Amino acid sequence: MSPQVRRPIVALVAHARQVPAVERERFASRLRVELHRGALILETCHRVEAYTTSADDGTSTDLPLDVPAGGRVLSGNVAVRHAVSVATGSDSIVLGEDQILHQLRESLEVARTSGVLDPEIDRLFALALQAGRRARSWRSGRQRSLADVALDSVARTSGSVRGREILVVGAGRMGELMARAAAAAGASVTVANRSTERARAVTAATGGGTSGLDPGTGVDRFAAIFVALGGPWVIGERTIAALLARRPAVVDVSVPSAVPAALAVGLGSQMVTADDLVLRESEETRRDSVPDPRSEALIEQTVQAYLEWQARRDSRAAADALVRRADLEREAELAALWKKLPTLDPESREAIETMTRHLAARLLRQPLERLGRDADGVEGRTVRDLFAL
Repeated sequence: MSPQVRRPIVALVAHARQVPAVERERFASRLRVELHRGALILETCHRVEAYTTSADDGTSTDLPLDVPAGGRVLSGNVAVRHAVSVATGSDSIVLGEDQILHQLRESLEVARTSGVLDPEIDRLFALALQAGRRARSWRSGRQRSLADVALDSVARTSGSVRGREILVVGAGRMGELMARAAAAAGASVTVANRSTERARAVTAATGGGTSGLDPGTGVDRFAAIFVALGGPWVIGERTIAALLARRPAVVDVSVPSAVPAALAVGLGSQMVTADDLVLRESEETRRDSVPDPRSEALIEQTVQAYLEWQARRDSRAAADALVRRADLEREAELAALWKKLPTLDPESREAIETMTRHLAARLLRQPLERLGRDADGVEGRTVRDLFAL
């Protein structure tokens, strides 16, 4: 049986499978304001999650536990396992995808540099990232990503992109993934971005051309458009009119959605959002993403390693507290003795002090040795209870 954590990890989880993008964005905004220092917040296209610690009984008054409808509050071993599953890609739309590992690493660095990250959270995600890297080392060849899922969505409604012109709006990390995936699928890719220099950097690796963010009537030559922006896609009436007349497939992986609301409504079923990619996911989409059979074992091993670390950490803290308590009691007794024997010579005082130190060390030796072997935290809890530490 796995040891239970002393200070439970709490995970507040809102995923696109159950929580729409608008609610996730509101939840993320609230977490940034309400969550206490020491926590970690993870935001991706499809998930908003926060990790913190609670009191020993699993409650804490400073936790914003009112997650949106469909969200979850995970605690203890369940929360630990979820964190590791996220890092290994086992909870992703595309099993084992690489993007989440990068996003998680960035979130950890932000948490470390912006405040005092709780050591429990820091250690958990250090182990989780290690497991994520190991899981990915088992794979070979090109791995599927969210960009491939987006291409599959277009293929199901509008046919293959091979030999057709595709517009990718945005040249950030996700835009680059989309451009690379489309080029690998045989499409002719044009990249539109606020920075022409960044767009050219993407097309240098994928081929194709560049465009301004508002392509105007020329947008009607594209068979499909993929949007990956960190803000609204600002386009004029001519561009919107051309898109409504042409009605190409538009996949907007931005969260919140970057496509103008009027255009999204006019496109109807031709418009696919980041949440739609989750809700429309099928076994066909995931056929090339079968998890390695070692993944579950790796997750369990990592969870166990974390829980054992936490138990040993608690035991070390209990050992330190026990030694401090013994020293305080010994010094108090000696102080009382010196008052009773004010004329005692210095040599005798030194001999008595040395004897009390040796006696305390002998009495504490066995408890400290047991705490050093405490794999599940039971000894540490017993010592704390016995000595009210």
